[in-house]
Amino acid sequence: MKRRLTLSLSSVLLTSVLLSGCGGNNGNTAGGPDKAPQQSAKASGESKTVTLKWWGGVPEENGPKAVADRWNAENTDIKVEYVRFVNDDPGNVKLETALLSNTDAPDLFVNYADAHLERRIKAGMVEPLEALIKSSGFDLEGIIGSENITKVDGTIYNLPGSRDVKFVAFNKASLDAIGESIPEPGWTWDDYAALAGKLTKEGQYGAFFTPTWEPIAFDVLNSAQPKDAYYAADGTSNFGHEAFRKGLELQKKLIEGKKVMPYAEGVANKAQPQDELLNGRTASTYTSAYFVRYIKDDTAYPNREYQIAFAPMPQWTAGGNINNTKLNDMTSINAKSPNKEAAMKFLSWFLTEGNTEMLPGGRIPSSKKADVAQVAEAVMGDRAQYFDKDSFVKLLNTEYTNTEITQTAGLTEMRKAFMEEAEKYFMDAQDLDTTVETIKQRADEAIAAAK
Repeated sequence: MKRRLTLSLSSVLLTSVLLSGCGGNNGNTAGGPDKAPQQSAKASGESKTVTLKWWGGVPEENGPKAVADRWNAENTDIKVEYVRFVNDDPGNVKLETALLSNTDAPDLFVNYADAHLERRIKAGMVEPLEALIKSSGFDLEGIIGSENITKVDGTIYNLPGSRDVKFVAFNKASLDAIGESIPEPGWTWDDYAALAGKLTKEGQYGAFFTPTWEPIAFDVLNSAQPKDAYYAADGTSNFGHEAFRKGLELQKKLIEGKKVMPYAEGVANKAQPQDELLNGRTASTYTSAYFVRYIKDDTAYPNREYQIAFAPMPQWTAGGNINNTKLNDMTSINAKSPNKEAAMKFLSWFLTEGNTEMLPGGRIPSSKKADVAQVAEAVMGDRAQYFDKDSFVKLLNTEYTNTEITQTAGLTEMRKAFMEEAEKYFMDAQDLDTTVETIKQRADEAIAAAK
């Protein structure tokens, strides 16, 4: 579906944790005869103040603290405490352990991956939201839009707090030095690889991929099949698609041509796009919306005399107009929370107006209504000198066909197979044919086991 980006300004441990949470309770009730519900409300005389715990992966100084402070200043009966967890494997174990506890458990929490949501639904951790949406009066259609809601087995389990846009960020001075303009929407992956080669010089790679993300083959595949990229029409995995193979091959050729950091070096050093681009070690990086908060950080990245320019994700087919743009910060309510109605009240406010407090940290609100130019101004704030404003506004205002994920069968194991086998290929431990065949075989087995 094509639509303009519009916004509102107004794993062993995991397995044991999840198995312990899969009882007869389907997650729609708080506690049981042998488990008292979590207590987070405190009485004062005849009145009662509910304290909600809201868990997310964004550092509190990048928006969540401002959200909580604003809400708490405007509300006396419901208070919000933000708790940050790191969005990595240990951090997600910490979250899921807390969800299974009866003390200090979150009332609301953010899912950053569809595979995480799949696990948590199966473990009875996530409250279905339809009834709460109806009783709260939240304008789902007007704020988010039914076309932007992803259901699991016909049920809404979370609502998006932001819109994530993947893009290529460039050191504009590096582009200017070789006489290249900022790529326009519609450029291809072949164009991307060619430009990375041109930008490479002594002491500076032309491009950068985050080694802990899925390899670039995931995004090439998404640009060829925006809906359920991991799944083929016959119900098996989609790793036999030619775009997936080309994506693996593209990344390997850039590694072998020394146009990007060697894979082993990136993994060993835990290399991050902000460090590589903003310290001048690469001329471009493939990244997403969170990156803009680092562009503004001239304490960690001082003495920059160049701007960062923005280009949308390359295309599988020239002019294909598909971008790995999706709704993000998917917020759920704990199925065991005794404060579900209060949690929904806060979530409704956050999605309607509160998430504008996240703009300075680079979180683009998920609401359908907006003036994109004003959003860009709010994101840049008093650090606009570090942005190529025209390309940033164009990025936010580009019309895209968004990617979607509606299937999750075997997703966790599929991603694991992808990461493990691709690493062998990048490290010269196996060839391309073996890599693709093994990923597909492992993924097909994971889907069959899940079903």
